[in-house]
Amino acid sequence: MRTDTSHRYAVILAGGRGTRLWPISTQEQPKQFQALGDTRPLIAQTFDRLKECVGAGHIFVSTTAEYADDVLASLPELNPAHLVVEPRPEGKPAAFLLIAHRIAAVDPAAVVLSAASDSSIVPLEAFQAAADRSFDFVEAHPSWTTLLAIAPTHADTSLGYVRATGHAMGVTGIRVARDFLEKPSHAVAEEFLAAHDYFWNTSHYCFSVATLKEAYQQASPELGAAITAYASSGDPADYRGDPGPDHELLPFVDCGWPIGVVESDFRWYDIGTWPSLYRALADSKGTDLVTSGGHVDLDSSSGLVVNDSAMTVVTAGIEGLAVIVSDAVVLVAPIATLEDQPQTIAQLQQRCAGVAGPERDIQ
Repeated sequence: MRTDTSHRYAVILAGGRGTRLWPISTQEQPKQFQALGDTRPLIAQTFDRLKECVGAGHIFVSTTAEYADDVLASLPELNPAHLVVEPRPEGKPAAFLLIAHRIAAVDPAAVVLSAASDSSIVPLEAFQAAADRSFDFVEAHPSWTTLLAIAPTHADTSLGYVRATGHAMGVTGIRVARDFLEKPSHAVAEEFLAAHDYFWNTSHYCFSVATLKEAYQQASPELGAAITAYASSGDPADYRGDPGPDHELLPFVDCGWPIGVVESDFRWYDIGTWPSLYRALADSKGTDLVTSGGHVDLDSSSGLVVNDSAMTVVTAGIEGLAVIVSDAVVLVAPIATLEDQPQTIAQLQQRCAGVAGPERDIQ
């Protein structure tokens, strides 16, 4: 029989800028507010997914002052009082502690499932089942934090990995987190793929707000004092993220708070790069030629065409290429290049800065 679920909440982290999805994702309009192959922006897709787990009235959104209006415009069902606004971006740890303070003020017994605003997950039923298991476990063992994890399907160097073994509190299907590694080299990612005890960290965390506040206060009293002051006063002068941990899970790891890894069987894509978007859309659409926006093609395969302009993009016989079109920039590159060398996007963006008009040339 299901336990009382009235203390279950969710929060969407929506303050990022999505620079690796340039030129569509920009500082003015980052990826979470873009549809990118769907009819709804990524943040709305995330909201709808979480709504099935906790209800629209129990969802909060964390963002920065820069994007507060965009969040409200994208999520008409969101209670405006549930918008948690950082005056300026200070990193995820500061955001998580502020979230815990805000939700604890509404419900001190709250258990929260956090989600990035830019994931693609199917099927919904498998995600709901994993979320329920995570909530159930944390409610039964409130000193634990859990994360939803899936077995890697390829050696992805853009994701975070967690090594997990054993059974957390004897519960089958929930392992104990042992080690974390962000964005490994390709060789290391290949080793993780073959090891069978490494998982992709999907960045869906479930925690008691009371436990998170205590762990963060123990790990970083300075951060705790700053966020407590801002949560009480609302004065941006009180908001400081430094000196805080480098990762939102570090306070738990460094101070010995246990983390459970919920083995999940949904298909998850972190829409952080053009190759990851390609895989997500190829999965959902069932085709290896993925297109969005005005596009006409002849005999192409294994390609990604994202057209965010008023033009029609015409392709013929392309294979393995990404063609990304904004109103200002056209990016054409092998998908594999953007996979193995994510810094390519940053380099191209830098080289395009200040270049305008057809007579300018990039050497």
